[in-house]
This record gives sequence, C-alpha cells and structure tokens, in this order.
Amino acid sequence: MMKVFLVDDEIAIRENLRNSFPWEENGFQLVGEAPDGEMALPMIRDLNPDILLTDIRMPFMDGVQLCAGVKRMMPWVGIVILSGYDDFSYAQQAISLGVKEYLLKPITAQELGKALTRVAGQIAAERSAQESMENLRRDLASGNQFLREKLLASLFTEEGDRFEDEQLMRQMRQMGVNLAANCYAVIDIAFPLKDEARARARAALSDLAEATGGSVFTCGMPHGARALVLGDNEQDAEERAYSFASSAVHLPQLENCGELLLSIGETVNDYYDIRRSMQSARHVRHAAAGQGEGRRIIGVGELNDATTVLNSLELSPLYERLQYAPAAELDAVLSEYTGSLPDAGGGIELGMGYLRLAAVIAARRIVEDAGADPQRALDEGLIAEALRAGDAEGLAAVKALLRAAIECRDRSGQGVGDTPVGRARAYLSKCFANPNLMLQDVAREVGISQSHFSTVFAQETGITFTQYLTGLRIAKAKELLEATPMRSSEIAFRVGYNDAHYFSYLFKKHTGMTPSEWRKSNKNQPETE
Repeated sequence: MMKVFLVDDEIAIRENLRNSFPWEENGFQLVGEAPDGEMALPMIRDLNPDILLTDIRMPFMDGVQLCAGVKRMMPWVGIVILSGYDDFSYAQQAISLGVKEYLLKPITAQELGKALTRVAGQIAAERSAQESMENLRRDLASGNQFLREKLLASLFTEEGDRFEDEQLMRQMRQMGVNLAANCYAVIDIAFPLKDEARARARAALSDLAEATGGSVFTCGMPHGARALVLGDNEQDAEERAYSFASSAVHLPQLENCGELLLSIGETVNDYYDIRRSMQSARHVRHAAAGQGEGRRIIGVGELNDATTVLNSLELSPLYERLQYAPAAELDAVLSEYTGSLPDAGGGIELGMGYLRLAAVIAARRIVEDAGADPQRALDEGLIAEALRAGDAEGLAAVKALLRAAIECRDRSGQGVGDTPVGRARAYLSKCFANPNLMLQDVAREVGISQSHFSTVFAQETGITFTQYLTGLRIAKAKELLEATPMRSSEIAFRVGYNDAHYFSYLFKKHTGMTPSEWRKSNKNQPETE
C-alpha cells in the first residue's frame, strides 16, 4: 500500500480530501498532513511517504520550495502538485523538479484516484528498474565506478603523503570527478549487513551521492561505507553532511539493517586534512558503538552529549524532559506528564506514586549533572514530603523539589544555555506563540545549520522540532482553556495559530477532545460569546 502525505493551507480542502477520497480502497494510506511546507518537511522526513500531494501556493514555504527540499533529501518520493492557478511558470518549475502530476483545483475523487494510480505505477516501475540496476551493478562491479571508489577509499587509509594525494586528485579529475573544494567532511556509515544486502545498501548510498550533483562521493568499507562531503565553507559542508545523512537514514535498502550509525567527522579546510576528518568520524563511531541501537546520526560536536544520553537510558522520561528545561517550563511539563500517568490498579494513587519516584530520580540526576552532591543540594525533608504526601500536597512537593534541582543546575551554568538543544528549548519557551516561527529561525538563534539542528534536536528530545513546538502550544492552550473564558479562536491566535480550524484539528488529534470538550471536562468557565 502506497503512503501519501497531504499539504494544503486550506483546511476545507484537506478535510475534503481526507474524508471523501477512498484511500485504502484504492491501495493508498494517508499517513499525515500539514498546512504549509515548513511544517510538512520534518514530518515527511519522519513518515517517509511514497507520494507527496501538495498545493503550490502556501505561506511560509510554498509548494515549489517544499518539492525542492523533498527531492534533495528523499529523491524517491513521487510528487503530485495541486494548484488553483493555471500558471505556466509554476508548471515549468514543477516539471524541472521532477513532479509527476500537475492537477488543477477543484479536483474530483476520480481524477485524484487516476493521478495517484499513475504515480504509483511509475514508482513501482522505477523501483523495479532500480533493483535491476543494482543487480547489474553488483554483477558488473568494475569500470569507472569501481575504480573511483577504490581511489576514494585510498584517501581513508591511515597514512598518505601529499604526492600520492595529488596523484589521486588528478586521476579522479581524469575520470570526471573534481574533488577541489573549500571545505570537507567525512561521514562514517556503519551497518551490520552482509553479502547481497550490503552490496545493495552501498549501491543505494552511491546513487544518493550521485543525486547531490558532485558534492558527495561514497565508497565501501569493511564495516559499511564512507562518504566524502565537499562544501563551499564550513557551514555549507556541515549542512550538506547532515542533509545527506538524514536522507541515507531513510533509504529503503537500510530499513532492515538493525543498528545504523552515521558519524560525521570534523570539518576541515584543506584537501590534505581529509584523513583528520575521517579519523574523527571513526572516533565518534567507536565511542558510540554498542551504547545504543536504532538509527542514529552523531556529529563530532555532539559526541560528549550523545554519550551522556546513551549511557542514561535507564533514567525516567521526566528527567529527559527537564534536563535542560527552564524553570518557567516546569508547570507545563508536569501538567502534560500527569495527564499521561497510568491509572490502572490503584488508579490515581498509583499514578502519583509513580510521579513522586520519577521526580526524585529526575531531581537527583539534574543535580548530579550540575556537578553537585544531591544529599547537600536537596533538602531531605523535601524529598521525604514529595515521596509520601497526598495528591495535592504531593504535587506541590514534587514541584518544589524539581524547582530546587533546576535552580541548582542554573547556578552551576549547566542549564538551558549549555547545549544547542537546551538553548533552543529556552528560546521556544519564550517565542512559541509567534505564528511565523520556523525551524531555521531557531537554528539561527542557537548558531548551527538547519539540517544539523533538526537532527540533533530530534535525537536528544526523541521528537521532531514540529512535534515539540506543537506540544508547547497545545499545553499552553490547555492552560488558557482551563483558566480563562477566552474563545478557542482567540486562544488559537495566542498560542501561535492563525487558522482556528487547524488549531482545533491539532488539539483534538493530541487530546482526543475538541477545545470546547476539554473546557467542559475540566469544569471551567464557559466560552465567551
């Protein structure tokens, strides 16, 4: 069944397509939707759809920009454009990006079905051809491609001299490959595949590198593969490295490989220092190997932070949420946390017991991370009260204990300003209500590239930037619904949504209730007229 992602800034159109088109009957699954390209891009990267169905004129990031971003990161996704404008210039741009269908609104279910079926057929044919090409490449692993990879692999040896490296660059140039650049970064890609599966994965990585137009080159290594990234400057090289790594994580040939680790070495400014970048990438791989499973991207800059997180897998999720959170965010985090506590068996009593224990663990670890002694920094009486007090008293004691831990952390300088993600969370806690806030704004605020920030944020928090921002906004909306008589449309604007209908849709998706139902269930004032 082909997965489809829908993007359109008009909620009525999204609702109509979502509810009126027989998705599953036609062999499709609608896996997600968004009102603009900025919000859609990280969701598409996470959901990995087969087909993108998008409007072309939208605020923040239009359809053309979205298509360009998707094609750069996930070139295998088939794109169908929806447009209310019969604009030839848009059609030209869409065609240049490899868009498979261009449909004019309004569109009937029958027209949409035919278009999706055509695209699905094209995707299936392309995958079949790609598989045949991979088989041919495996059988005929010779010629220029084979020699290019062998030559590139010689750059990743332990030793070399300038004469040999200059010879290599000349040989590569004779084969049509120009390795001259202002900056370089090496990506070490480790995956436990063997034989045919390993060959297919390497071929897919090579194809992905080819799609970059000469900014990335790959070669096979005993543990997996390595990639050489070329950039115009340090930021450009870092952006391209994280973008390539994010795309590689979603390659179908690497889906079932178990552990997948992509470690990005330091950026170097000289062709003759590529081995230094390789060595730092390998150091990251060795340091992170065996400390976690799944699909991970770790840069040399995050090595220490990543190691800490990987060694702390036994910790309570409450600690993970509060590790870098500002004190002002404590009430919102606890409110969200208590709403999801288990109520089986002993009901709320069991849930509060779980919260008390999680809070004590979190408080101790926050203080330890700050380099302080929990027994001295945290009052034993406060801990005892947090562990034994009743519901209301227990929650107040928990808040007091956690606030004391956060204050200790902030005094030590290990707080929200200590890491890019911590600084980002502090910034978001102040600016989440800005409806024009975008990922690149936060990345710029913390001083790293968009791709780097998106990857690090998702891996450290466990959720995407969009999910985190949405969570902040929904939590604030709950507070306003419970504490004020404001209309839900006004609350939508207060928490960062210009579209009240879309806010209501998101609120129900996250809470299972409409804003009005939430207000009634919490026995608050009726909504003002």
